[in-house]
Amino acid sequence: MNTDKPVVNSHEKGFSLPELIIVVAIIGLLAGIVYPTYSQYMYEVRRSDAWAALTAAMAAQERWYSVNHTYTDSMDMLGGSSSPEGYYTLSVEADNSSFTLTATALGNGVQATDSGCTQFTVDHLGVLAPEACWK
Repeated sequence: MNTDKPVVNSHEKGFSLPELIIVVAIIGLLAGIVYPTYSQYMYEVRRSDAWAALTAAMAAQERWYSVNHTYTDSMDMLGGSSSPEGYYTLSVEADNSSFTLTATALGNGVQATDSGCTQFTVDHLGVLAPEACWK
C-alpha cells in the first residue's frame, strides 16, 4: 500500500494583484516625471531646424548682396520658404541695406505648442531673437 501523500506546492508562480498594482503605479509615476522632460527636450531639438534654415538663408542673403549690392526680399532666391525638416516656414523682409529673416513654426505642427519659441528672427547684423530660445 502506498502511503505517500501528494505534495501540495503552496508557492504558486506569478504576481499577486497588489504587487501588480504597485508596479503599474510606479511605472505611471516615472512616466509622469519623464514625459514632460522628454517633450521639452524634443522642442529644443526641433528648434535646430529653424536655426539651420535661418543660417542657410542668411548665408544666401549675403551671397546675393555680394553680387547685387542689395538684399533680396524673395525667399525663392534664398533657398525656399520651408525649413529642412519642415517644422518652420521662412520669410524675409529686406531693403537695400538690411534684412530680417523669420522662421515661424507651422500652425498645425508639433512646434506650434513650443511656448514662447514659435518664431525666430535674425537680422543683417546677426542679432538673434528671442534670445532665450537660441540656447
